[in-house]
Amino acid sequence: MGNHVSDAYTLVVTSCCRFDLLEKTLRSFYAHADVAPQELIVVEDSAEEQVRNVVDALAVPAKTLIRGARLGQLQAIDYAYAHVKTPLIFHCEDDWLFIRSGFLGDSAKILQTRSNVSMVGLRPRSELNPLVRNTAVQWLGEVAYLELDPRMHPEHFSYSFNPGLRRLADYRRLGPYAPLGEESDVSYTFKKAGYHIANLAIPAVRHIGDGRHVDDPNFAPRQRNLIGRLARSAHKRLKRLRRYAGK
Repeated sequence: MGNHVSDAYTLVVTSCCRFDLLEKTLRSFYAHADVAPQELIVVEDSAEEQVRNVVDALAVPAKTLIRGARLGQLQAIDYAYAHVKTPLIFHCEDDWLFIRSGFLGDSAKILQTRSNVSMVGLRPRSELNPLVRNTAVQWLGEVAYLELDPRMHPEHFSYSFNPGLRRLADYRRLGPYAPLGEESDVSYTFKKAGYHIANLAIPAVRHIGDGRHVDDPNFAPRQRNLIGRLARSAHKRLKRLRRYAGK
């Protein structure tokens, strides 16, 4: 484990006013990164200048992009990725805690040898979708990982904005992301292009954003009443059925 990352990478973090979580995310990443990123890019989807204090305190090569207004996650990602100059991107949101080292080298080795892997996730098996939770472990040298089967769902398992290493070239081929819709639509686009997700068998992150969800201004807020949740579920199921049918 802990293989060398032969290609330079940029750490891109999306942020939206959760500066306490952002600080924990960044400090834990740098504490466990076996190879430091060439540059850190933090894109703040608001007008809050406070984000600069968090980034500047790290004293690392960094660029802070402040959007000036809430424009949404995918637009923020497109804006940040336009500033990336390295072959690899480690993408992350502002609510993750990194808990071990070695994940960067292991992830890079998978991307170097599996051209149809879109990104390498780091979450515990217990937090994966139940449809792929029992996926068998595969080995690439000393690297243990799972290859999530995209046939298990009409949209999922081909791409994710969960923390993980990925290629800039794939983004340039299939992006920008904002015109595609939401995260599930991005994954569907990668699915049609023949990609799937890999996930390290030994987890390297823990989610720390429970109860701190930030709604995307481009989509209806998460419904908290039963009728609203049922309506949203019905809409998602209908879209997935259409995709199952190839429409």
